[in-house]
Amino acid sequence: MIMNTPIVSNQFLIKQLPKPTAFINKEFKVVLASDKWAEDFNFKGKDYIGKSIYELFDEVSTKCTNTLLACFDGKFPESKIDVYRDNSSKEKWLEWTNTPWYDEQENIIGAIIQTADVTERIKNELKTEKLEFQLNETGEHGKIGHWEYQKLNEKFSCCHMIRRILEVDDDFEINIDNSVDFYKAGYSRNTISMAIYAAMEKKTTWNEKLQIVTAKGNEKWVNVSGKPLYTNGEYVGLIGIVQDITDYVQKEQKTKDNEHLLKTLINNLPLQIYIKDTQSKKLLANKSELQFLGIENENDIIGKDDFDVYDKATAQKFRDEDVEVMISQNPMLNKELTRNNADGSVITFLTSKIPLIGDNGEVTGLVGISMDISEQKQKEKELKNLISVTSSQNKKLINFAHIVSHNLRSHSANFAMLLDFLGNEEDEKEKLRIMDMLTDSSKNLMETLHNLNDIVAINTESNIIKKEVNFNKKLNTVLKQLKTPLNKAKATVICEISDDVNISVVPDYLKNILTNIITNALKYKKPNVDPIIKLSVNYVQNYTVISIVDNGLGLDIKKYGAKLFGMYKTFHGNSDAKGLGLYITKNQIEAMNGKIDANSQVGIGSTFNLYFNEKN
Repeated sequence: MIMNTPIVSNQFLIKQLPKPTAFINKEFKVVLASDKWAEDFNFKGKDYIGKSIYELFDEVSTKCTNTLLACFDGKFPESKIDVYRDNSSKEKWLEWTNTPWYDEQENIIGAIIQTADVTERIKNELKTEKLEFQLNETGEHGKIGHWEYQKLNEKFSCCHMIRRILEVDDDFEINIDNSVDFYKAGYSRNTISMAIYAAMEKKTTWNEKLQIVTAKGNEKWVNVSGKPLYTNGEYVGLIGIVQDITDYVQKEQKTKDNEHLLKTLINNLPLQIYIKDTQSKKLLANKSELQFLGIENENDIIGKDDFDVYDKATAQKFRDEDVEVMISQNPMLNKELTRNNADGSVITFLTSKIPLIGDNGEVTGLVGISMDISEQKQKEKELKNLISVTSSQNKKLINFAHIVSHNLRSHSANFAMLLDFLGNEEDEKEKLRIMDMLTDSSKNLMETLHNLNDIVAINTESNIIKKEVNFNKKLNTVLKQLKTPLNKAKATVICEISDDVNISVVPDYLKNILTNIITNALKYKKPNVDPIIKLSVNYVQNYTVISIVDNGLGLDIKKYGAKLFGMYKTFHGNSDAKGLGLYITKNQIEAMNGKIDANSQVGIGSTFNLYFNEKN
């Protein structure tokens, strides 16, 4: 019991001790304690004297119990540091010192416990330990070394990483002077020398990317930083770090070389290549793309979108395509796009757009590749036209061959038959009649040969020379030549074409075309109806269109339209019709890169439209 415990004479002084102190008897009860001890453990104002430490503290470790028992045996255990949580669960680190408690007869009657709050010290030690670990690991993995120079004793110290970077032995003495000698002569050495001088004299720091030559003669790139140290305004030394960035610089240079190679390749490809971000703003444009846009410097297009270089409609079309490619993540390949230039010309592109996808699977933009295929499209068109012309010529050739074969065979058979009759005939009068028939047949053969020769001449003429002629003048020439048949038929010709209309034609071909069509209008006029022939002009794209309308018999265009311009095709049974006029007319106008079509109604009349090509 407390009453049986010796009373300490200086009890009042113990209560005032600045260090938390408690006297514990062998029953583990508190006999006396300083106010500081009661305050630190939240016992102030409470009845704690005479109570066991097991009552006062929620937890008493076995280690604490064993320490007190050792004191009861007269031992002096080493101080221990342990964590303590107060009623508010605030964590504190306490250093416990336990010594035996003696009475006046030097008998052990308990133990004296003293504590010291070492929380800040422990935290600083942990912080220092963490910093040292981080510094060592950062230095090891980042190849970063640190050094310090003290002016007072001219002492230069550095970590092991500095020696590894400089490739010097452990016994090599490094100082502020010879450390500068490791920097490559020239720019690097001058720069570090000036940086150290400026730090000493002007209190400036430095951060430079320089080259060194190690003790083994190897060149390295280093990133060096440093600052001066001052105490009360007086310079006392320097500190700095050195990082080996050789691998980084070499990779950076290799990357730049690869970028340069790739840029050179892209710029010399005969393709327009560009890269856009997710907002369709240009990140890259090769030389072909810049030339097409009429831009000299790539920087003038970087960061701009299609709305900055195209009209709104074109830009919106391109933007819609970009969005579709980036959302679907599916490339748009070899799509033909056209663009109208200000001069009216049309440019055709073969365009591909490919989405750029990052490591996270998200689209970061797209790469576009375009090729101007306008020339190829023109050649393709020309080839199609050539194939069409060749096909048409082949058909004409086959048709011509059939006609020649049929007509010449017909004439040949006729000659053979008449000659056979002549050889077997004895009557002189009959022989004379057969001779007259042979003469007529000969004339018909010559006429046929002349017609065929005209057709061949039209289709084989290699040097068609067109001239600009006044249409009305040429028409008047034709009308003068046809004056007799026009008057005989009581025909009226109405020309609604002004005198200033000129067309590009082969003059003889135009004369023959007008003669054939006007003559046909007279041949196929309606009985007892005076023919009226009306001419007018119109313009369609590159053609000057001359329309010739008559009020003649007309024909069933659905039934005979396909044969209308065929050789030897007649439709009204006229004895003087040979079926060659319209065939020759069609060949002549096509030889001038023009065309002809017709509309007709039975009993109403016909319209012939002559398309004269003004461009070619």
